[in-house]
Amino acid sequence: MQPQLEELESLLLDWEAGELDPPGIDRVREILRGDAAARTLFVRMQMLSSALKLEAETRITAPTTRAEVAATTLPQRRAAHPAARPSLVALRFHQWIAVAAAFVICMLAGRLAYLEFAPVSVPPTEAARAASSPPAESSHEAMSHGVALVTRLVDIVWDQDQSHLEVGDALAAGRLAIDSGYVQIEFFCGATVILEGPAEFELFSAERARVISGRLRAHVPPAARGFTIDVDDMQVVDLGTEFGLAVSPAGTHVQVIDGEVELHQPAQQTRLLTAGQALLRGADGVYQAATQPHAPLVGITDLESRDQGQHTARYERWKAWSAQLRRDPRLVTYYGFDEADSWERRLTCGIDPPNGELDGAIVGAGRVTGRWSTKGALEFKRPGDRVRIQIPGEFQSLTFACWAKIDSLDRRFNSLFLTDNYNQGEPHWQILESGQLYFSVRPVERGTPGPHDRKVLSPPFWEPSMSGRWLHLATTFNVETKTVTHFLNGEILSQDRIPDEQMVFTTRIGTASIGNWSIPTQPEAQFAIRNLNGSIDEFALFSAALTADEIKAMYEHGQP
Repeated sequence: MQPQLEELESLLLDWEAGELDPPGIDRVREILRGDAAARTLFVRMQMLSSALKLEAETRITAPTTRAEVAATTLPQRRAAHPAARPSLVALRFHQWIAVAAAFVICMLAGRLAYLEFAPVSVPPTEAARAASSPPAESSHEAMSHGVALVTRLVDIVWDQDQSHLEVGDALAAGRLAIDSGYVQIEFFCGATVILEGPAEFELFSAERARVISGRLRAHVPPAARGFTIDVDDMQVVDLGTEFGLAVSPAGTHVQVIDGEVELHQPAQQTRLLTAGQALLRGADGVYQAATQPHAPLVGITDLESRDQGQHTARYERWKAWSAQLRRDPRLVTYYGFDEADSWERRLTCGIDPPNGELDGAIVGAGRVTGRWSTKGALEFKRPGDRVRIQIPGEFQSLTFACWAKIDSLDRRFNSLFLTDNYNQGEPHWQILESGQLYFSVRPVERGTPGPHDRKVLSPPFWEPSMSGRWLHLATTFNVETKTVTHFLNGEILSQDRIPDEQMVFTTRIGTASIGNWSIPTQPEAQFAIRNLNGSIDEFALFSAALTADEIKAMYEHGQP
């Protein structure tokens, strides 16, 4: 794309976000008047915006899959609109023309008239647009997938071919293998299974699974009666009980702890086992009475106790690591969110040696439990919730990192860290409603001609099934390599190189907000709603671009 078209694209995205200043609007007018290709780009971007509105109002949808979205390149996503849902990338214009023509023509005429004849003013904020337009009913419903959830992981070591899972992950039908440790799985039917490694397990549905090898204990309340575990050609059908299985080359050991189960096998009579009974089915298929397994099967209460011990150990490990991190000379500011008093509206900067001038002021946000029950965090729910900070000085490279629990992405822009004015050298770090990390640094002062900022977007990383889970987010801005790198849970999400004309070599913060954006953009103190809907637990800002290994270590030492 030509530099002038890239500049127009960025200006129009700022206009949609309510961030375009009067000189920026003048620049849009200048580009549109002198370049036919620019006018074509303007029309395409407005058609995307119109299509989104029409989709919401008329329930017309496009058959876009997650795979199609993932296959698009970063420039394609950026060209679509950073604040739009990823599904817009795949919209095909010819399917919309007949339905949307009148709507689009009117909208384009109005916008072109505004650009050509209207007095220069700051465009309406998202809040103002929402207030002046009736709410549109969504045309499609958010979807998730899976047949069960991972609800506990204790001392887990995964099989080398098994993707690593986190507590809260939804499990789809398929194989699950561990070398050691325990996995607690809660099926959507209501049954709970504790799998003990080494073990190989296969999920079929919300009511049925198979043990290939290993030990498990299943708790099945009345609502989940009929839950079935397969072992070779035998089915263990629960009748509302608690039972254990141990599968090895020697055979299958079935033990009923409470209630009763049925054993089904082709061409054989159904066997009924009740509380206290156990049966061994040998490798030759012959049944015989058995005693309890050599090692007791771990139950839900026992696993919870082990889990608490593991959490305590991880918390103590994090505290020791955090004490060391606070002495890192590259650390600009650090908030551990570990103050205990809910009435204290100060967020203490935890760098060592201390600097009270970097303490934050809590506005609205409430103290809640953090990653561990003995640790605090701040919850951002209302449009005014935020933490106000003041950071003097000039820097070059930067790293932003925090632990965040996202409840939902129901704003177009969801703030992690935003400077007040977004002047030259100031960074913005936020999440789009599409689930993409968004980072930019302004290259020139407002009102000054020059290159527009480069908005660096990660691929979409967040989906509703991740709601309420603690995630480690980080972004590095590297002046030496001219790159921006986004991280999720210690792994690289994406890396982009900043073009020379958009590169900023001196960065600064000044007054800023964690979890919100603080400057009104309209008369009478109207402001864009950008608060994070969720919680933050630990926030760090470095005057250097941390390496991938350092980001990984930060995640591993802080993982709850």
